[in-house]
Amino acid sequence: MEDVWQPEALRNRRLEQLQATMNDYVEKNTAQIEGNLPVFFGHVAATLDRTFPGLDDRSYDDFIDGITFTLLNATREAPTGEFLEKTLRHAMGNKRRRRGRATLDVVVALKLIDTGNYHQAIDYLVRYRNYDGRVNAAIAYCHYVLSQGGGREQGLRPNDRELHAREEMLNLARSRAPLDRLGIFDRKDARLNQIFWFMLDLAFTWFPGEPEFYHTGIVRARHEGDVERRRHLLDLATERFPDNKYFLVEAFNANIEQRNGGGAAAIVKQMMQQYPEDHEPIYFGLKLAILGSQPGSYASFRKLAILKQFPRHLLLLLDAVLEVMCNHKNEAYLCFLEAKKASSGREHYITALEYILRDFVEGDEDRAKRARTAFFTSVDQYCMHALRIGEA
Repeated sequence: MEDVWQPEALRNRRLEQLQATMNDYVEKNTAQIEGNLPVFFGHVAATLDRTFPGLDDRSYDDFIDGITFTLLNATREAPTGEFLEKTLRHAMGNKRRRRGRATLDVVVALKLIDTGNYHQAIDYLVRYRNYDGRVNAAIAYCHYVLSQGGGREQGLRPNDRELHAREEMLNLARSRAPLDRLGIFDRKDARLNQIFWFMLDLAFTWFPGEPEFYHTGIVRARHEGDVERRRHLLDLATERFPDNKYFLVEAFNANIEQRNGGGAAAIVKQMMQQYPEDHEPIYFGLKLAILGSQPGSYASFRKLAILKQFPRHLLLLLDAVLEVMCNHKNEAYLCFLEAKKASSGREHYITALEYILRDFVEGDEDRAKRARTAFFTSVDQYCMHALRIGEA
């Protein structure tokens, strides 16, 4: 009999429920599991195979990683290196993809850090330097803690250890390593994230003139959805590096997301002064006028856009967006027809937009509201891509 298909969201919820059940079992039976690891991991794999026979390899292996993470956090305070390696060996043996120990090795490293074995932790972490920037921060943390008194064990003075910590943080900033490749640690309260933010705060004091640390922090805060931290870092960054366009663009976007029209307008004004030849401030002015349903302000920025030779079809699309956001249905459709005529070679995108616009014009109140948001978002992303705004 073939397996009955089920939506991915439902499957993920069932996976989470199974994970929670097994996590509870691990926490209540840690000692017994430690004494019989092969049976335990065999049981986990058999349960997965039986409950989710068609589960993809990545989700399967992520589940094994999650259970191992729970086990090592619940285990005795100072496990031996032999026990840790044995746990990793059995976990890897039950994964479908036998390569890629990054998550498990970092789990082990964090356990070693929490039990004070910083030298061993470094051995596990250095294999994944630049794989995820939070690993770099964890390496730096180990050196920094050792610099506070334990560095002589390896023949290094504490100051030498701190130098290693600083060098590791500089490597993190300059490599621009991704900060989200170890998904199991994505909770804001995860130990790896706590270490990352601790070391980043130190880096701000060590290297006050290095903007890359603020860039790194803003990227991570945005990923975590930490609005307050992102706003705090942006305030500091725009004050210390007022000529850095990246921070100004991020500040504009943050103000838009927080519906702070005054703050966004101030950023547009600053960018107009600092980058009068660039597309960004003019486009942001158009966008702000559209969001505020301000035809007069929009007309002023539109004139500037024409002088800066914005593509005609983009301006016509933005005209339609303005009418949509002003809730002018007939005017929006007429503007869209003009944009459609000027968009030769872009038929697939225009056709998709037209379906959205019809929902706005002809749909009931709820449907029209959703279409309005979708129309604005789509055209905004399209224009940003066409004007190469926000690209590194």
